[in-house]
Amino acid sequence: MKYFLRSLYYSVIITIILFVLISGYYLVRLGKLELDILVSKGAITTIVYSVFLGLSGSYTAYFLKKLIPGENKLAKRFLYYLLVTQLLAPIIVFLSNYILQVVINKKSFSLFLSQISWANYILPTVIALIIGSLFFLVGYIVEKKNKQVSQQKQIAGQATAQLETLKNQIDPHFLFNSLNVLIGLIEEDKENAIQYTKSLSKIYRYILEQKDKELTSLQEEMIFANSYINLLKLRFENAIQYQEDFVDSEDLKIVPLSLQLLLENCIQHNKVSEEHPLIIHIQRKDNRLIVVNNLQEKSTPHQSTRIGLKNIVDRYALLTKEPVEIIKTDDKFTVSLPLLP
Repeated sequence: MKYFLRSLYYSVIITIILFVLISGYYLVRLGKLELDILVSKGAITTIVYSVFLGLSGSYTAYFLKKLIPGENKLAKRFLYYLLVTQLLAPIIVFLSNYILQVVINKKSFSLFLSQISWANYILPTVIALIIGSLFFLVGYIVEKKNKQVSQQKQIAGQATAQLETLKNQIDPHFLFNSLNVLIGLIEEDKENAIQYTKSLSKIYRYILEQKDKELTSLQEEMIFANSYINLLKLRFENAIQYQEDFVDSEDLKIVPLSLQLLLENCIQHNKVSEEHPLIIHIQRKDNRLIVVNNLQEKSTPHQSTRIGLKNIVDRYALLTKEPVEIIKTDDKFTVSLPLLP
């Protein structure tokens, strides 16, 4: 119904334009414009033609788009549109004449048939083809422009998210803490210091590999998450408890570095101590990856606007209609990420 009303609306607009053109023609030809001309049979017939041809053309284009989908099939759809319109337009004109002459004006059907001149069907058909071609051209331009705008939004969103992710990783506070932990480990435990350096190296290597990607495999992201967890464990020791419970799947994708941002978010906003360990649980449920941590918020909240979490939500919004689900209860904070094919 909504599509019909929209099609009818555009058909009426076209009709008004044609009516104005006809009025202009008579005004130029006769030097004046009389009401009798505007309500003549020819003018009324043109209005009827225009409305019905507009509706038929609109629905023809609609069904062809359903039958022949794809942006690269526009030329094929247009060719079929021309062929179908050449068949439909004369039929629409015939039915319009029948309604006007036989149904409304009570002309006998035999007389109506005897007065048919196929020459009178040529001009409406040509007009229908021209109007349909214009609609296809305008539709193509609008569709292309919308696609470009969408692509620009996606590029801008990805660039912002990637920049923010890199800023979070290169944040002086993060580097300062990491290097302090490394120095302490070198002095106390050379074996752990080596392990810590390897984990830190893997993290930055992964960041460099993923910075230009829209999506990465779930398997790669989980390997990276384990490297990052190892780094956190070396830093916080028994104050971090990590659980992983999911079935791996190489054919599912995830936004790169989203897990690192969520893990860093856990550290930033919660107390982390051996007396009150931070418990992080990652699991896969159907086509979603769920990250849960026990909630033990800091008494002095970290000065953050949760920009990392916001960027994850924004990046997913550009790639899928599936939402990022965020649930906060009295004792848990849960983020559910959609896994993409």
